This record gives sequence, C-alpha cells and structure tokens, in this order.
Amino acid sequence: MMGTFIDLVIYHPNGEQLIRDAYSQLAQYAGRFTVNQPGSELMRVNENAGIAPVTVQPDLFRLIKTAKAVSEDRLNPFNIAIGPLVKAWRIGFQDANVPSPEEIAARLALVDPKNIILDERACSVFLSQPNMEIDLGAIAKGFFADEIKKMLVNAGVEHGFISLGGNVLTIGYSPDNASQAWNVGIQNPLAERGAVIRMVPLRGASMVTSGINERFFAASGQRYHHLLDPQTGMPIVTDMASLTIISEHSVDGEIWSTAGFLTSMTDVLDYLNQQSCIEAVAITKCGRVGVTGGLIDDGSRLFFTNKFLCK
Repeated sequence: MMGTFIDLVIYHPNGEQLIRDAYSQLAQYAGRFTVNQPGSELMRVNENAGIAPVTVQPDLFRLIKTAKAVSEDRLNPFNIAIGPLVKAWRIGFQDANVPSPEEIAARLALVDPKNIILDERACSVFLSQPNMEIDLGAIAKGFFADEIKKMLVNAGVEHGFISLGGNVLTIGYSPDNASQAWNVGIQNPLAERGAVIRMVPLRGASMVTSGINERFFAASGQRYHHLLDPQTGMPIVTDMASLTIISEHSVDGEIWSTAGFLTSMTDVLDYLNQQSCIEAVAITKCGRVGVTGGLIDDGSRLFFTNKFLCK
C-alpha cells in the first residue's frame, strides 16, 4: 500500500481483527490523502488551484496546516507545495526524466507555500495560483502511523509496532526483549537492503529514515535522487546519504527527516540540535555516522543520554 510494504505486529487477544481494522483505516487514509488518487480530498484541492477554496475534513486540514508552517521556513527543504516539481521529475516512475531549465523555472514559480490559503472557520484550503499542487508524500505516512497507534492503544494494545516502509512507530516494548525495548535497525544506505549500520532500542517512540538511496534514476551518467530542493528545483546537493529521526510522534520524524536534509553533516546536526523533542542519526556518502546531542554511538548501537521525548 502507498508504494511500500506495511508491517503491523501487536500483542492482544483480539489482535487479528485489530490488524484488519488498522489496514482498513490505512486504506481510507491513502484514498483521501494521496495526490495521485482520483477523487481524493487532496486531489480536489489541487484541481481547484486558482479557482476556489475546497472544504476538507478536519484531520486533513490540520495536517496541511502543520506542513505549511514548516514549509515556510526557508532554512530547510521541506515544502508541501512542491507537487509541480515532483511531477516534472517523476522520480520513482518509469518515465523519470531531467526537466529542462525552462520547465524547472516555470515550476519554481508555483511552489511558494505562502500561496496556500487556509480558512480555519470554513476548514477550507485554497491554492491561490493556477497549477499549484500540494504533495503530502513527505509527511502523510507519519500522520497515518500516529493515528493507527492511537486506534490500537485505545483498543487496549500495550505492545506492538507499526512499520510503513522507512517509518517505524512502536507501542510499548517487545515482550520478548529482556531490555524492554524494540530493537530497530537503521539501514546502511551504502549497502544492500537489510544491512544494518546501527541498532536503536525504542520504547513507544518513532524512527523515520529518509535517504538518497531509495528512489533515484540515472541519466547521461549522472544520478538524481528524489529529495528536491524547492529553491533550485534540483535534487538537494549534499554529502548526506541518509537521515534518521527519533521522536515521540511519527509525523515529527517525517517532517524533520526531510527538513533536516541539508548540505553537510555539520549543517544537519547543528540545525537538528536546535529542534526540541527529536534526536537524529546522520550518515554521509562516505559512511561517516554522526548523532545529535541526546544520543551516544558505540559503533554498533545507539543509547539515549537522557529522556529526550516531550510528554
């Protein structure tokens, strides 16, 4: 679902039914929030760009509002108005291509998040420029995971995990682990899938990874990854290979794993150390590993120096 593999594990007497309910809920979210889903709420917003505001359900409105606020910080590359650029590149699809400079320039004029007009009272979203498009691909899975966790916890689940591709959200700890945690591996972005570069013990927390190794294509001897810079319209120029965010809520991990993808590891760690309630693991193209101040790295496993999560 949503172009990735989904894994749900829960410990509960009614576990099988709860998992079915969770998959049903995920399917509903994907149908409403996906930009390429005909008739979805988000598609209605995009189709009415420059025409009229569109009333959406409160959960979608809140998510767009959260994402818009982060997008307006020009210090980071997170931008939910980046849809026109994503469609120009088509990275991840068979028809991926390098847009011409003229096409990139035209699309850059459409990615200003300040042109997303929100009306709290009407719960409406208006894209003020024709051909603008919101793309929630950098945040939606985190929101979905958080909502599924709420549903499962409210049903009495105390132990489990939700994995949506590179997004893992834990419930409590593994009953089979004496250290009372879920041991979650960080993929080595320079090795084959399944190769773990660090292990992280999580208890009720989220871990989200973004990297340049997952979605890319090559043209004329050059490799282009999917993390686009909304200032240039090109893939972000960086020495980073992947960035992992550890947080209480998965939606925060989604935001900062993109927003923190800056030019160098130094810039990444300096920027993310200024953010509250998150920790980060940065890996460069040379295989160097760096962590934010709340983590200790022993070369194979990470440990928390304090209680970093905000309650």
